[in-house]
Formats: sequence, structure tokens, C-alpha cells
Amino acid sequence: MSTLDGARGTDPYRRCHTNTGAAMMRPSRLEGDELDCTTIVVGRSASQSGCLVIGHNEDDAHRLVVRHHIIKVGEHPGATRLSDGTLLYREPHTSLELSVPKDTLAYDWTELVGQDFADSFLNSKGVNICCDSAAGTREQQPELERGGIGHFLPQLVAQQAHSAREGVLLAGRLIKEYGYCDARIITVADQHEAWILQIPGGHEWLAERVPDDAIVLLPNYLISRQVDLANTDRFLASADLEAHAIQRGWHDPSGTEPFDFKKAYGPPEINASSLSTSRQQTGLFMLTGQEFPLDNMPFSYVPQHLVSLGDVMACLRCVTPHGQSIQQALEMSGSFHKNVTQTTMRPISVWTTQESSVTELRSQAPEPQSVTVWRASGIPDELPYTPWYPLAMMETVPGYPDPYAAGDPDHLDMSSAFWTFRLFVTAVDSNYAKRIAEVQAVVLPLEKQAIAVDKLLQNMRVDTNTSRETIARLLTACGEGLGMEALSICRELLRQWQTNSERTPFKK
Repeated sequence: MSTLDGARGTDPYRRCHTNTGAAMMRPSRLEGDELDCTTIVVGRSASQSGCLVIGHNEDDAHRLVVRHHIIKVGEHPGATRLSDGTLLYREPHTSLELSVPKDTLAYDWTELVGQDFADSFLNSKGVNICCDSAAGTREQQPELERGGIGHFLPQLVAQQAHSAREGVLLAGRLIKEYGYCDARIITVADQHEAWILQIPGGHEWLAERVPDDAIVLLPNYLISRQVDLANTDRFLASADLEAHAIQRGWHDPSGTEPFDFKKAYGPPEINASSLSTSRQQTGLFMLTGQEFPLDNMPFSYVPQHLVSLGDVMACLRCVTPHGQSIQQALEMSGSFHKNVTQTTMRPISVWTTQESSVTELRSQAPEPQSVTVWRASGIPDELPYTPWYPLAMMETVPGYPDPYAAGDPDHLDMSSAFWTFRLFVTAVDSNYAKRIAEVQAVVLPLEKQAIAVDKLLQNMRVDTNTSRETIARLLTACGEGLGMEALSICRELLRQWQTNSERTPFKK
């Protein structure tokens, strides 16, 4: 197992920051938006399981790897220790230095080595955090080139927040004090509620709560429309959010239209970009059955049926934009997913998806089986989702199995799970029409088996014969075993394709 402790100078993470993050507010950009992430939020009353569900495709085109870690209480990855023993977080793209919190929670950390604004977290209180680019906003704060928080914001929330609301308010205080050096959307959720925290850059921010009976399909633009800042059950925001927009000339209070956050802070070309609107339209149609026009997308919508785990997985795997055909892409040579983006509007599953996850946050107080994180370690329509149990792992093991914790963006290493899965999806993608059926015949039975195992594990309860530690160890072992089985299957298929050998039987 791999462990991290940046304070002792053994943290490889600190050596892997790149120049791909934003050192200053960027102007609006359209080219390359197809590389950005997609997030789905399903409220508790809208989900078939009664869980709050977060689906996320992490889409990045930079040279990077994905590594997974369990961070224990008192560990501070990325921190710098000064000669007097003081620990500081130094923002990689600004001059800001932040004090390390004295008391921190344990947390699960998905590290994107080579991309400074994409890490995801789940802490021991069940607070889940994932990030999306906001593509571009009207806000520009040149003074933040020499100051401003960015990379460490979600990590500080993960270290300290005991609830999603507490996490949003903490993030808001940090943004107001230091300013934010990028444009970003951060989903903060726990077993009770989810918030979409939208940061246009600088010192302003808005968070909108996802209704319990609704779903949100989040592309890469500011998504909230009319806001009622007096309703703090639904909205949390910087105090001068509307006043700042008025001062900048983005909203006319004397006009007939009410304050619209998306219109005020979002550039028209970003708000209308089909690279985002097509994904939102596709996802909303798949999950709610409702077709929305591209120029009138809602923040959230109540589905016509309860949304299942499989529905969210299918949505994250979707390669066909609503109303489009992928037949031409299938007939073209080269990368299937690149061909899709060239011949249709932007789909949800793309060639730059580095990892896909579906997190189920159950309503009980944090216990070993309160959270299941289903992960496909690459392009999800070409891989199985298998379950991991981070809360159980925090209680029982020092970290993830070595293949899942290892990886160097500059060194292809088949002992790394990331590189194995990356080579696997590349091989599938280069001959998609022929290989996808073979892949599904092998990997989907594993996924079906994993779902059945997870249902059995969720029924376990602490009693006189079964301790909490026993449950935690069983969950950890099952998660690790299924994750390693997925890795083994992909390695074997790669070997067969490389040698053109006959398929060998897989374990049932």
C-alpha cells in the first residue's frame, strides 16, 4: 500500500504540478471545451435507491495520470514545512500561502497528477467534492495573478467540512478573503443534500441547492438562473453578488428582467455553446424523459421515473448526443471517440475521460458501508464500474492497492492501473466497431456481479456476531478484489489483442 506525507518531504504530488492551470482569469474559450467534465446530481427523492447520487466524468486532455489515496488524520499532502516547523500550502499558480489546518479529517483523494484543478475528495464525514471547469466567465481580476486561492480550495474543504453546507460556507469565506484564481464549478454533497458552488472568478460566488426530488446535469458553464438570496435553504452566495454585477454593467436593476446569474456572469457565447448545451440536453432527456431546447436549459428538473444506478452509469457512458447519429464515426478510421466529436455535437463520454465515477451517499450516519464509489478507470463505455468503499478503507488500510496509487505522467508503466486502463481504452477506441461487443461480453458480467455483491454488503449490520471492524474489512476486501479483477481482465484482453491468441477463460 502507498502512503503520503507531504510534511516529511516524501510527497511525490508536490513535484507534479504543471503549468496547465490558470494563473489568471482566462477569456472565454470555445475551442477545446469538449475536453471538460460532466457531473450529474440525483436528489434523494429522485433516486431509486433513496441515496443521493453524484455521477462525474473527469475529462482532461493534458499529460497526466490518476492516482488514489487514503489520507489519514494529521497527514497533509502538498504541504511545505518551514525551518521552524510551520506547515504551509503554497498555491502552484499564485503567490498565496495558506496555513495548514490544525485539526483535519481523514479523506479519500483522487489525484489528477498534471492537472491542478481536477482532484476529487470524500472525507470521513461523508462530504463528497468534485470539480468542473466553468469554461469562461465575464469576470477578470488581474490582481489575482499574484494572489488568490485555487488548487487547495477543495482540499481544505475536504479536510474540515462536517457537512455539505458547512463545506460551501467554508469555501465561500476563503473565496471572499483571497479571491479565486480561475472559473470553476464545485459540487459539494453529503448524504442529505448537494450544492452546486459556482465561482466566476475573483471574490464572488453562488451555491444553489439541488432539490431532493430533482436531477441536475452540469456541463461547463454557470447554470443557476434567477436566484433568491433571501432563501438560504436554497441559495448561499457572496453578499454583494448582485451589486457587483450591477457595478460591472452586467445587470440593469431598472430594467424589467430580474437578476439572472447565468446571464450576468456568463458570456453569451459560452452560455450558447453547443459543446455544453448538447450534453445537458442529452443527459436531461436520458434521465427525465423531457426534451429541452438548447437555448433554454433549466438548473434542475424532476424526472418522470425514479433514477437508478444503472441510469446514471448509462448517461455517463453515452456516446450519442440527443438526436444525432454516430454511424459515420463508426465507419471512420482512427479514434472512435474523436470521430464522434468531429461528426456530431459534443457527447457525454469522450476520448479525454480519464475516470468516471458514481458515488452513492446513503442517508444513515457515516458507517463503513454508507458510501459506495463506483469507478471506471477511463472511458466508461469501454470499462466496467466496480465499487470501492472509502469510509471502510479509512478504518482498515493505509491506502489503495499499489497499482491504483501509482503512476507517472511521463513514464508508461504497466504496473500502474491508470496506464493499463489507458492502453486498454486506446486499443478499444482504435477498433471500436469490432472490439466493443467483445469488451462488453467480458466486462459487463463483472459489473453485474459487483452490483449483486454490493447489495448483499449493504444489508450487513453490526450485531453481537458481526463487529464494525469485520464489516469494514469485508467491504475493503471486496472493493479491492473487484478492482483488481477489472485490471486483470483488461490486461488479459490487451495480451490477446497484441498476440492474436485465443481467449482464455476468465474467473467467474
